[in-house]
Amino acid sequence: MRRRIAVAASALATAGVLAGCGGGSTVTETVTTDQLPRTATTAPAPSTAATGTTEGAEGGLTGEDLPALAGVPGVGSGSDRDLDDAGEFVDALYQAGDPVKPQAEARLEAAGYADGVLRDQIGSDPSTGIALLRSYVVELRDEAAARGEVEDATDEVESASSAASRDLEVPEIPGARAMRLDVDQGGVQGAVAFVTFAVGPRLYGVQGVAGAGELPQDELLQAARDLYAEVSATP
Repeated sequence: MRRRIAVAASALATAGVLAGCGGGSTVTETVTTDQLPRTATTAPAPSTAATGTTEGAEGGLTGEDLPALAGVPGVGSGSDRDLDDAGEFVDALYQAGDPVKPQAEARLEAAGYADGVLRDQIGSDPSTGIALLRSYVVELRDEAAARGEVEDATDEVESASSAASRDLEVPEIPGARAMRLDVDQGGVQGAVAFVTFAVGPRLYGVQGVAGAGELPQDELLQAARDLYAEVSATP
């Protein structure tokens, strides 16, 4: 996503875990710090019965355009959300009240936003491993628009956050940008890693968040590589 890739701050709970309760729901304590990319959002609580697939419009994007459900260990099946227009995408990825939301929506519309799908998968044991895996795919006007989003997204995450950050290498994905941010502020510790890349007019994002647990960075990068290999393969 251009501007600021959203980080699910709910995964960085004060206790470093996501506490499950009756009925399959998930309770989180949201923590937002200046060290996180400034458009942190709270991930919706997925149903434990979710299949990980979505109907989608005919010919549009579906959950099959996202990474394999088991691509990163330690997460549940999650659920997919159709994001039919730029407004829905911005609402899903930006924090409520963020003053840049109208600009982001207008920008994505100008880029020819046509469709999008997002999936959140909650970690099975965030106290030891990943807390949240978020992936999405967006279809824009053309390849140039999608590649522009890749560059702007990463640059703005870097400039918007005071967290210690470093670039990650994914040479197997041409034109990809990847970054890791390590948060340690006010008793809140955690790590975020993400990869974003374009294939044709489609923009892909894979993002992992860990609180008290260990972020499976290598597995997350491999999931992005596998996704790229699948979506870039010649039919």
